[in-house]
Amino acid sequence: LITHFVHMISELTVWYLAKTMLHKEGPCIFSPNCAQFSSHFHHLQKMISPSSPFRHIIIPISAIVLFIPIGILISRILFPTILSYPWKMPPENSRQRKREKKITVVLAGSFNPPHWGHLVMIRYLSERYGRVICCIGVNPSKKYDVTPQTRAQLLKEMLTSNETNDEKEKNAVAGTCKNVQVEVVTGYIWRYARKQRASLFFRGIRTWEADGAEERNLQILNTWGPLLLGRIWPINTLFLEGDPRFRTVSSTLIRKICTHGQSRYGKPSEVGDCSVNELTKFVPRCVADKVAEAYVKS
Repeated sequence: LITHFVHMISELTVWYLAKTMLHKEGPCIFSPNCAQFSSHFHHLQKMISPSSPFRHIIIPISAIVLFIPIGILISRILFPTILSYPWKMPPENSRQRKREKKITVVLAGSFNPPHWGHLVMIRYLSERYGRVICCIGVNPSKKYDVTPQTRAQLLKEMLTSNETNDEKEKNAVAGTCKNVQVEVVTGYIWRYARKQRASLFFRGIRTWEADGAEERNLQILNTWGPLLLGRIWPINTLFLEGDPRFRTVSSTLIRKICTHGQSRYGKPSEVGDCSVNELTKFVPRCVADKVAEAYVKS
């Protein structure tokens, strides 16, 4: 049974190699009936036939070639990379820092609406990496109370502000986020990330205990989706645990404040249906009134 299974894996590997060879030769890569595919597949298959002297070498190599990547992907899901707070920063002149300053990373989220928790994460990524893309996904078949374009505009305005929730951080945030762009993406974000040559995916979480179950489902989609749908190697996903100061801040809470006039303690806000002063605990003051306006209407 083991021999049969390994032989089957070798057949699949050979089939994939044949398609890969055709990728440079024409558009018939995914057409098993074309003459070129049949020719490549026939020659490669002969190498693992019982009469081939290379069979005992090719079959184990094929199995290893297939099992190692699968093992890597499974380990990513079972043992995710979680960056706990305080987030580490490589030394200024280290090779790692110089290398990271050349790469692009993607932070995906709904940002519905964006808040202080999102902003401090983005500022950290902006300081550490060369280019940061904040992606807001769009499902064309879904109707949104606040459009992704509105959320993107709110986030852009937040990023242009040097406002901070801590007086000690004022000098640290000045001039940051100039290498950050905000994009509204229709379809699979991993496709967009691949086009942008992104090296890493980031997801912001409160803690793994609080958000891990939901995030693992998304990680599975981002891991196997590129392999099955795009036939490309998936980008690694890292999880950024939130600053403890903002772990009680959530987009859901902000929406409740706007729509029901409730504070974080469940008490009515002091000013009308939605208190801008109340919102400044959760979002920068420069966008508090716009957040209130957008989400009260929704």
